[in-house]
Amino acid sequence: MVDKLKVNITEINLSELEKLKSQWAELELIANNSIFTSWHWISTWLAFTHYSAKLITVTLKHETIGLAFITENKQSKFGFNANQLWINRTGNTAQDQIWNEYNDILCCEGLEYAIRAAVLEHFDRKLSQVDELIIGVSDINIAQTPLPNNMMQYTSWKTTSYSTDLKTEFSNWHQYLQSISKNTRSQIKRSAKLYGGIDNFTVTRASSTAEALQYLHAVGQYHKLRWSDQKSGFKNPLFIRFHESLITHKFESGCVDILKVQINNKVICYLYNLIYKDTVYFYLSGIEYSNDNRLKPGLLSHSLAIAHYAKRGYKKYDFMGGEGRYKKSLSNHRSSMIISNFRRRSLPFILSGAIRKAKAVYTKAIQ
Repeated sequence: MVDKLKVNITEINLSELEKLKSQWAELELIANNSIFTSWHWISTWLAFTHYSAKLITVTLKHETIGLAFITENKQSKFGFNANQLWINRTGNTAQDQIWNEYNDILCCEGLEYAIRAAVLEHFDRKLSQVDELIIGVSDINIAQTPLPNNMMQYTSWKTTSYSTDLKTEFSNWHQYLQSISKNTRSQIKRSAKLYGGIDNFTVTRASSTAEALQYLHAVGQYHKLRWSDQKSGFKNPLFIRFHESLITHKFESGCVDILKVQINNKVICYLYNLIYKDTVYFYLSGIEYSNDNRLKPGLLSHSLAIAHYAKRGYKKYDFMGGEGRYKKSLSNHRSSMIISNFRRRSLPFILSGAIRKAKAVYTKAIQ
């Protein structure tokens, strides 16, 4: 199969952007992909990076079955400058803080491994000046992609992803609570009671682009307070610019959904979500925390959001990657996600791999 696939890498032709949009949209219809490889996200990212990426096209008998973008970067590793290609990312920390997960080549469903393998084969044979190709954050199964003999796979980052299936009965908040642990259910109910009773809560969606932008900036104020150690993306002008653009140009398509959770008109939480193919992706939140640790504004707001989205007919509420007690408490599925570095079998990478293994053996021995 890999031998029959053809891979081309070309510059982006802005005059043919509408044609590419149509081509991408057609492939999305037959792909098992996420919001982060949809044209909603990708087109915003392309403009954000000033169309500096190159287009990868994979074809089978003249039919397009794989699309992605690559950017070049250079990073010092093990005493030498490694030339990198990043799939749908830049390799620049500030730009990549927008943090796309479930990242991959947009592939025709069922051909994902063959398409990735063809891209890696092209990388191995035709791009000898490049040391590694990086894909992520992606499902851990990406590490099983068949490799050319001259390449090896290295997982440079790993986390756990959490989600919950949105059953029809979850549209009733009380019924949803019956599906989670007794301890979590008790915490949520106590929190709701202390706030003033569940009947006094409202969940409101941003109803327009202008209102969504207002919600975004409100989220930012809470988020910066929570992450005062500089981790908040809202302290990064590039992060803000990207999301303002995403909302401005894509809100009307329905892929951005920001919720405001209130008790008696007092805001306790904003939830910034992305929606695609019946899945709600929880992206980030802005929470009004309290000194009373019995109040669980985040936990309570997510439980209300799950009921809200179940009522609207969505199938999954995805908390995405990253550890968090609230994610574990509210989810019924978990999986592993990784950043995968596909590297040449060069001496620096081979030596670094040997050193890592030796350290792991030593650490295990002294435990």
